[in-house]
Amino acid sequence: MADLVLKSATLPDGRVADISITNGVITHIGSSGAAEQTIDCRGRLCVPAAIDVHVHMRDGPQAAKEDWETGTKGAVAGGVAAVVDQPNTVPPMETVENFAARVRRAGEKSFCHYAVNGSVTESADLAGLYRAGALAFGEMFAAPSSYGSALTPEVIRSALAILADQGVLTTVHAEEVKPDEVKPGEVHTLAGHAASRPVSGEAATVDLVNSLAPADAKLHYCHMSGTASIARVMMRQRNTFEVAPHHLFLSWEEHDCADTRFRMNPPLRTKAERMDLWRMFDAIPVIASDHAPHTIAEKAQDFASAPSGVPGVETMLPLLMNEVFLGRISLAAVLEKTVTNPCRIFGLTAPAVAVGSRADLAVYADVPVTISAENLHSKCGWTPYEGMNGLFPETTVVGGTAVWHKGEFVRGRTLWLAGRGKSSETEY
Repeated sequence: MADLVLKSATLPDGRVADISITNGVITHIGSSGAAEQTIDCRGRLCVPAAIDVHVHMRDGPQAAKEDWETGTKGAVAGGVAAVVDQPNTVPPMETVENFAARVRRAGEKSFCHYAVNGSVTESADLAGLYRAGALAFGEMFAAPSSYGSALTPEVIRSALAILADQGVLTTVHAEEVKPDEVKPGEVHTLAGHAASRPVSGEAATVDLVNSLAPADAKLHYCHMSGTASIARVMMRQRNTFEVAPHHLFLSWEEHDCADTRFRMNPPLRTKAERMDLWRMFDAIPVIASDHAPHTIAEKAQDFASAPSGVPGVETMLPLLMNEVFLGRISLAAVLEKTVTNPCRIFGLTAPAVAVGSRADLAVYADVPVTISAENLHSKCGWTPYEGMNGLFPETTVVGGTAVWHKGEFVRGRTLWLAGRGKSSETEY
């Protein structure tokens, strides 16, 4: 008897079949027998669940914004079965002790698989964090952002050399801040914020980091916001990059220029720059949410004081799947950018709708709905995508358990996705 059967599901290749799951693994695709739980998926598309390789799950002293439970509930309700947490936490992931405490906390509260990156700072214990199980290192800040200070070229060069020797991936936050180029008063608007952190500065920082990196360094550039800077990333063969949904779906021109909810780093760009990203969509290897929640009260401060960042882990896949529904992009492209490529780049085994695969699956509804913050699960309580359409999953299976099904959550068997440097003696 199977643990779970997804009955009459439409597979990515168009076939309709039952998917039988036992002990967290897909054991049969075809006609099914008895099962502890059977979910009717007739008329529903079943695909591998996504991994979001760029989230800030907050927790600890920042738990008012988000915590591991609320953030990962949002993930699974949005079709995401695994998340990679960024290290600019409070306290930061500079020490093995801080790292171990964060892994333990995630293990206690997470509703999906999880990984934690190690910090890249002047004082970070890079070797110790590698042995402790950091999946990757960074985002490494080449420009200041929320809870992240810019590193000097000397620190960047030294860190990249150490990490290249270990063969580990380094993820990079590439920006250049140019407030002197903004007219007085304009830094208090979305347009001024964009001008103070231009795409040209993003490109220049990519060039700088590339020049500081050893030939064998593996670099992954986070949340690239413009085609000019992406072109600089692609000039180095070992580089990869990601684009965030907000740079694909939002622009500062389409919103009130003083609305701090749309303040983020890198900033929103013009509609023309946003459409340029869509025109090169096929060349984008990874889409990641940069889920960075802040409370409504924090965002209600004056523009100069309001923190940068927006929530997005729950809406990333629904926004993309709505584009598939409309026929603007292919399902294969979405799966490539949110499942296959990110897992390959980060050294993980990608789930698949195939016998023997870990059962991380998302079953999507057949009709999009209007995105509303009241129906989402982030503790921060708002979304920049309010009123837009999204195609949400009715069911998300994580490790063989239907952790999200028609509005209800249960906890299943979640995995810590440790990096390959993890010592066999490391247990949390």
